[in-house]
Amino acid sequence: MPDLISKLSTYAALIGVIGAIGGGFYAWGQFDTKIKALEKKKFIVNQTVDLGPVREEIKELNEKINDRVNALGASQGEDYQELQKTIRALAADVEGLKVDIAINGKAIEFNGIMIEEAIAKSANPLAN
Repeated sequence: MPDLISKLSTYAALIGVIGAIGGGFYAWGQFDTKIKALEKKKFIVNQTVDLGPVREEIKELNEKINDRVNALGASQGEDYQELQKTIRALAADVEGLKVDIAINGKAIEFNGIMIEEAIAKSANPLAN
């Protein structure tokens, strides 16, 4: 009896494998048939598309953009000059601050030397 069940399960597995392989070939055949049908199909391109409204919209948008650019350019000239003046003034201020920082650095260096001399003088008992 166990031998019969083993043989039946082996046959069932074999039939399942054959069915799966057959199903794969069937699916491949269906896929291939669809591809061949698409390859044979003739496509007709309709060349009577009216692009007039689209071209009009593009033309109107270009005009709006040009108007805005021109308006921006007119106001930008004055703003640009004012901005350039401000930048030049700030650059001059920065240069002045650099000079002040250099002077203060030298003053600090001088004061450090004076402090070192005062410390050296106070450490000398004969100097008092």
